Amino acid sequence: MYLFLFLLGLSSCARKQQTQLNGYYLGNSYIKGNRAISNTELDALIPQKPNRRLLGLPVFPYVGLYRFGQLFYVKEEKQRKVIEVTQNYQKESRLHQENPAKLEKIQRRYGKKLERAQTRVDKGNFWMRVLGEEPVYYIHGEVEKNAEKMQKYLYNNGFFQSTVTFAPDTIFNRIKVTYHIAENRPTMIRNVEYHITNAFADSLLTANHKDAALLSGKRYDGDAFEEERVRIETLFRNEGYMGFSRQNVTYLVNDTLTNSQTDSAFKQVDVDVKVDMETSGDKRLDRYTFSSVNFEVSPPTGLPDSLFRKTASTFREINYSFSDKKFSTSILDSKIQIRPGDFYSQQKERDTQRLLSLTDQFRFINYGYKLDSTGKGIQATYKAIPLDKYQFSTDLGLNVIQLQGAPGPFANFSYKIRNVFNGLENFEANLRGGIELVPGFLSDNDIYRSEEIGLNTSILFPKLLIPGNYFGRKVAAYNPRTQVGVGFNFVNRPEYSRTNFKTAVTYSWQPNNFTLYNLSLVDLNILNTSRLSPGFSNLLDTLQAQGNNLRYSFLKAFVSDVNFTYVFNNNPIAGPQKNARYFRFSFESGGTSQNLFPGQKKLINNIFKDNDGNLQFYKYIRWNVDFRRYWPVGRQSAFVARVNSGAVHSYGDNKVPPYEKYFFAGGSNSVRAWLPRRLGPGSAPPQLTTSNLLIEAPGQFLLEGNLEWRGHLADFFGAINYAFFIDAGNVWSFSSPNERQNIKAETFLKDIAVGSGFGIRYDLSFFVLRFDFGIKVYDPAIVTVQGSDDDTITRRRGFVLDDFDIRKPFRRSQPNFLNINLGVGYPF
Repeated sequence: MYLFLFLLGLSSCARKQQTQLNGYYLGNSYIKGNRAISNTELDALIPQKPNRRLLGLPVFPYVGLYRFGQLFYVKEEKQRKVIEVTQNYQKESRLHQENPAKLEKIQRRYGKKLERAQTRVDKGNFWMRVLGEEPVYYIHGEVEKNAEKMQKYLYNNGFFQSTVTFAPDTIFNRIKVTYHIAENRPTMIRNVEYHITNAFADSLLTANHKDAALLSGKRYDGDAFEEERVRIETLFRNEGYMGFSRQNVTYLVNDTLTNSQTDSAFKQVDVDVKVDMETSGDKRLDRYTFSSVNFEVSPPTGLPDSLFRKTASTFREINYSFSDKKFSTSILDSKIQIRPGDFYSQQKERDTQRLLSLTDQFRFINYGYKLDSTGKGIQATYKAIPLDKYQFSTDLGLNVIQLQGAPGPFANFSYKIRNVFNGLENFEANLRGGIELVPGFLSDNDIYRSEEIGLNTSILFPKLLIPGNYFGRKVAAYNPRTQVGVGFNFVNRPEYSRTNFKTAVTYSWQPNNFTLYNLSLVDLNILNTSRLSPGFSNLLDTLQAQGNNLRYSFLKAFVSDVNFTYVFNNNPIAGPQKNARYFRFSFESGGTSQNLFPGQKKLINNIFKDNDGNLQFYKYIRWNVDFRRYWPVGRQSAFVARVNSGAVHSYGDNKVPPYEKYFFAGGSNSVRAWLPRRLGPGSAPPQLTTSNLLIEAPGQFLLEGNLEWRGHLADFFGAINYAFFIDAGNVWSFSSPNERQNIKAETFLKDIAVGSGFGIRYDLSFFVLRFDFGIKVYDPAIVTVQGSDDDTITRRRGFVLDDFDIRKPFRRSQPNFLNINLGVGYPF
């Protein structure tokens, strides 16, 4: 309330400038009347955006902060600072003009100072440029320009007879603008005819006509003309015409035709496409072939060539030259997509650079071409500068857990060796150790120390390690890789000590920038609980009687599986949100080798069994599908939807999968109103220990969905973003002794939990720190309550917003509380 009054006072008391129509703020823009052209397309033509308001009221808190900063901002003083920095730079530069190294440092230092000083001149002080927002006033001339831009945009999209008008309307202290669009009848393309004298080039256009951007029967679209230019340029440059450019494509549009065969007023045009294959500038257009291909590895940056001994060789007609370091020519041959004697191809040229970059061996990769003596042959040269062979990195921090407990330190050490066997292989070793201060399972009165240490090693080969390498050349353009990994992990808690030895061989390939395939034919884990306290063992027995199979996670076990993963993701890694999709499908078959080779179970049992002969084997099938959809709304907002589902079925001796293969609901990437992994299964109430600690709730079937609106709040050494979300979902069992945990058609919808909340995300570009606050809306759990006649009855909790006490929002002892989720990165 005090913050509200403070901001309200700032915005209402600050004086307004009277230069723009009596100082009226610019209000929202509305677009009406358009049918074919979307509001999003037309709204993008309006550069002026209104100032943000408080809860939709005519109050502008960020403008108030801006004006507050103006009270003690003197622009002349900031300009004098720019002059002072410039003079100091000139003075210090003259003193060290004979020392280039010192002069370079001075330039960098003063460059940053001058940039900061100029920013304060252009954008104001901290209150004005970081916390505040410069007032945006209604300007009639700007609105007229917006209408003109919309008119031109409609014309460019085939609406030659369209009109755009606007109507301003004053509301309180701002003016909203409504743009009225009259598209009228669009102009259609009747015929498209290509004029080209080169017979081969004409055959290329004919063979690829289905990909054309200009087609008969489509609406006239100005952007399609440029798309067709780019398509023709790409097509011809991939077929040897290195000198061809989009400027060689011209159009003649006949717009005098009218459709006389129908009663409609659609206007029709014929398009003549002229493709000039004779000249490009002052040169004749020809198909070029590669006469030679060279690949050179230069010395590290800054070192002269004379310090290194060069070695040269030729493999499959490609010339190689190495300085200091040697690389396998056969592996490089699979990455280089161009060949002597082949016609020039722009696509293969770029694929070669991409594949070489993905090997993680080279700092820079550049390519250049020159013509040979014949004038029609290309001498291609790729030059690469290698990365350091050895790389060491450390990572120190604190483990932060979301349940009871306290932060504990961790250390992460990584070591990489590049080009281990001169075949572009990478060896990586990662050593991680950490300590967490957590309450025990049996009591939360004392804080115990949990220790964990793990070592993971792997070798990444830039090819598929398959006997005979039958698919080597066929998948060479797909960035094939084989990772062979071995790892060991040890956890020591008051209740148990546990080790995990694992090894895996994983194949991966990428047909394009959006698609990834992973196939692991060997994935083995040997789990061993070397110590189990009596009290914890009794707790596991009690939980097992209630349907919780946590006990199986602490048996000595041998887990083997074959797994496959497909990922499609066209979401940009950085930059503004785009209209994108994410789809991930994974399938896993555990114990498959036992079905193929029954005798191995006896062999493994003899090797790894303990004194009791209690070695757990698993046979199961597991799948998981995760789909996400991103819709950008405006420049800094987006609407995101997600559906995540999966199931696991076990057909082994004990009819249970490994505990790690179960599904869980709740937490920062799931239904955020519930604690991590504590929702469900089904309508079963939460399971508690004798000290009232919640137990994880594993399930065999998962279904959850999320809706999230993301927007921008402010900038403060990074972007401060907000989100509003609705989460729904649960996990279920298939054959639990507790019927409330099992999935049933008649109660399926009633078992879906619903939560809602808001989030604050601090985006620092290199990582995102996320705080999400979730509250339960609908709780499917069936609980026991005291009746009016002192009898106990069971009922479904249902809608539980009334159970939330706003005076104590974070107290976990109440039935409904505001659950805090701390995470790094976006939830999905």
